[in-house]
Amino acid sequence: MDFLTLLKQRRACHHFLAGQKISDADLTEMIRRTSLTPSGYNRQPWEFVIVREPKNIAKVSDIAFKQEHIKDASALIVVLGDMDIGRYTEEILQNWIKNGYCTREELPAYRNSIGKTRSPEKRRDMALRNSMLACMTLMFVAEDMGYGTCPMMGFSQWQLQEFLNIPDDRLISLLIAVGKPDRNKEKPQLPRREAKEMIHWEFFQ
Repeated sequence: MDFLTLLKQRRACHHFLAGQKISDADLTEMIRRTSLTPSGYNRQPWEFVIVREPKNIAKVSDIAFKQEHIKDASALIVVLGDMDIGRYTEEILQNWIKNGYCTREELPAYRNSIGKTRSPEKRRDMALRNSMLACMTLMFVAEDMGYGTCPMMGFSQWQLQEFLNIPDDRLISLLIAVGKPDRNKEKPQLPRREAKEMIHWEFFQ
């Protein structure tokens, strides 16, 4: 579908059709398309834990305060941000050279820029900002493939991290429920603010 239609159609889905399965191939394709998301340094600091087994979905539901729409979701995708910004520095730089983004003489400066020491707060901010871009892409991709999504921030961070065995250098950015939407149960889309209410020309006014 064209992008404007996709933009208008995508909703936070609170009613999934129960008992629907998503194939490994479709889930993998969602992530493949999501990988086209832009990121700082082309670092792509995101990873995805895909939860499909009913018993595991039920456990995540408990961790997410038993939000009703989780129980009928076909899968839950936990989007992670990698806080080790310099993890793939050499691979990134080699790709830059190969594709003409920098010269070998420029490598030391770029290597320092990517791998420099950053505060924990800065690393967290970078991981969160970049991975949230991937979250939005993922939701558009799923919609385009015929699936509904519901992004959720309401869950116990430490309990989900512990249950899914997520290392400390990864940040849980968002929990996204995915499944076939039950369109008959969806309420009308809530109105959006007018552009003129959100724009500040030149300076904040």
